[in-house]
Amino acid sequence: MTDRADVTPDPGALNFRLWLPRWDSNRNRLRCRFQATTTGLTQLNEGNLDCMTQFLADLGQTDADIVNWSIKRYRTTYFSNFPNAENWEDRLTLAWEVEIQTDKTTEPENAGTHAPGPHGSQAYDTTFQDEDEDWERTQEHVLVIAGTAYGLRPNAAHLNLPEIARSVNTEVFEGMAALDLGELDFPDGLSQVDAALAHCRSLGLRTNWKD
Repeated sequence: MTDRADVTPDPGALNFRLWLPRWDSNRNRLRCRFQATTTGLTQLNEGNLDCMTQFLADLGQTDADIVNWSIKRYRTTYFSNFPNAENWEDRLTLAWEVEIQTDKTTEPENAGTHAPGPHGSQAYDTTFQDEDEDWERTQEHVLVIAGTAYGLRPNAAHLNLPEIARSVNTEVFEGMAALDLGELDFPDGLSQVDAALAHCRSLGLRTNWKD
C-alpha cells in the first residue's frame, strides 16, 4: 500500500511551456527573459502580477518582487510539434517573448534554471479573454529561431540578409539566433518563412526543437 505522504498531488493541466530562459542584471536588478507557448487555447495578453510571479517560480526563482514586465506576441516554427504541416497555423506555433524585471540583486548565474526547457507552467493571465481574440487573424509577427542550445554562437553576418530578415538577435539563447521577419500575411507569407528556414539549414542550424 502506498503511504499517502508519498503521493504527490496532481497539479492539474499545464497552460504554458516556457523556453530558453536568460538571466542577467539590468540596472542592478535581476532580469529574466524567456519564450512562452500555449498548451491549448489559453494565451497571454498584457499579463498580470500573479501570472508573472508564477512564471518566475516555474523557472526556479521564487523570492523576487517583480518591478515590471513586457510581453510580445509572435509565431515561430521552432517550438512547433508539426513543423512540416500544411496548415500555416500548425507550422507556426503561437508564442510570446516575455521579459520580467525584479528587485533582486542576485547574481544571474545564481538565479533560476538555465536549462532551455520546455518548463511546464500553470500560470494564467487574467487579462486574456477569448471572446476578445481574433481567431481568424492571418497577419502575424514571425521569428525564425535557429541554432543549438549551448552550441556555437551563430554568425550574425551570415544570417542578417536584407532579402530574408529585418534583423537578427544572436542573444535569444546561448548558441541560438532569432531572425525577425516582421509582420507577414498568411498563407502567402509561408514562402518567406521557407526561405529563412532554408538559409538557416544551409548554415547547419537547427530550426525546430525536436531536431
